[in-house]
Amino acid sequence: MRYFYLLFLFSFNVNFSQADFVDDKYLEDQIYFGLNYNSLTNTPLNFKQNKFSNSLNFGFIRDMPLNKRRNFGLGLGLGLSFSSVNSNMVFSQNDELFTVNLVENNSFLKNKLNTTKIEIPFEIRWRTSTPNSYKFWRTYIGIKTSYVLRSNYKYQNSNYKYSTHNLPLNKFQTGLTVSAGNNTWNLNLYLGLDSIFNNDFVRLNPDYEDLRELNLGLIFYIL
Repeated sequence: MRYFYLLFLFSFNVNFSQADFVDDKYLEDQIYFGLNYNSLTNTPLNFKQNKFSNSLNFGFIRDMPLNKRRNFGLGLGLGLSFSSVNSNMVFSQNDELFTVNLVENNSFLKNKLNTTKIEIPFEIRWRTSTPNSYKFWRTYIGIKTSYVLRSNYKYQNSNYKYSTHNLPLNKFQTGLTVSAGNNTWNLNLYLGLDSIFNNDFVRLNPDYEDLRELNLGLIFYIL
């Protein structure tokens, strides 16, 4: 019995010490996972999106508090993004030159542009967190730079299938980001600052000169 009594005292002391421990050097929200609805802005006349266009992104952000309360700071990260856009833009390719036409939505079964990107988010962070609280309000404003690793396009109608890759996209794209919410649920907005297409494509297709991404969805943070 004496050994059980000593074991009980030891466990009680360890648990009590852990409960009293306050980490005044804590870091927050270093792993992120986002799900967004994708849309395009500054589109030409008769452009239409169809079905559901979405993006999935995840990564790591280094939290860097700037004050003693650790409720204000910066974040710099690295992540991956997978996105798709369903629309009535139909691409065709002649040698290495791409052109695009807008068609009726009911003339095809599939018409999807997919991209995979490396993303580097930079954020200015404000939150109401404390060393003892995991539920708090947050507002993070920043800028995100992305590099297009891979792109592909798939088209299908009742008689014909076509696919290609390495579309004429801007390899580097930048946009403003805003994330705000409480605890688990946080709204996320991304507004592209650059055209998604490169200069060579735009010279042949001037109606698409200023086509930009606009994404809205949810982002989840983990310590």
